[in-house]
Amino acid sequence: MIEATVLATLVASGLGLYALLQRRELLMLRRQVRALEAQAATQLHTDPLTELFNRAALERWMDEAQPQAWLLAVCDLDNFKALNDRYGHLVGDEALRDIGQLIRSSIRQEDRAFRWGGDEFVICFRTEDRGLVEERLHTLERRLANFYVRNHGPASLGLSWAIALVPAGSTPRAGLQEADRRMLDVKRQRRVALAGDTGA
Repeated sequence: MIEATVLATLVASGLGLYALLQRRELLMLRRQVRALEAQAATQLHTDPLTELFNRAALERWMDEAQPQAWLLAVCDLDNFKALNDRYGHLVGDEALRDIGQLIRSSIRQEDRAFRWGGDEFVICFRTEDRGLVEERLHTLERRLANFYVRNHGPASLGLSWAIALVPAGSTPRAGLQEADRRMLDVKRQRRVALAGDTGA
C-alpha cells in the first residue's frame, strides 16, 4: 500500500513536471512566433535596399488621418542615373543603401522616411516648423554633394526637394501631391539653369 502511494506520488510529480515543461516550451514557441510575425511585418513595410519604409507603408500611412500636423518633403536625386551609368547597378544599389543610412541619420526619431521608388524619397517631419525642416533638408543636400562611393571616390549627388503641410486631422495624400508638383518645378528650374550655364 505504501509502495502504491509512493508510486502514485512519483507519477503525479512526474506528470506535474512534464506539464510545467510543456507550458514553458509552449510559451517559448509563442514568443518565437510573435518575433517571427514582427519580423515579417517589418519586412513587409521596409525597403530591403535602403531600410527605409517602402511604398506600401507610405500608401497605408497616406490613407490614415493624422492626429497632428506634419510637414512632408518629396526628394529626388538629381543625377543618380549618371552614377548608375558610370559605375553599374551594383554600385548604384550600394550607393542607395548608403543614402538610406544618410537619410535616417538626417532626421529625428519621430520623423518617417520612405523610399517612394527608384531614387525618390518622401520624408515626413512631425512638426510645423518649416525652418527646422528646411535646415534638415539643406544639411542632407550638403551631405549628398560630398557623397563618396566606396572604392570609387567622390560622386556628388544633387537633391531636388519641396515641402507641403499636412494639417492635423487630414490624410497626407493631398500634401504629397502638392510637394511632388513643387519638387518637379524645382527640378525643371535647375535643368534650365544648368542649360543656361552650359550655353554661356
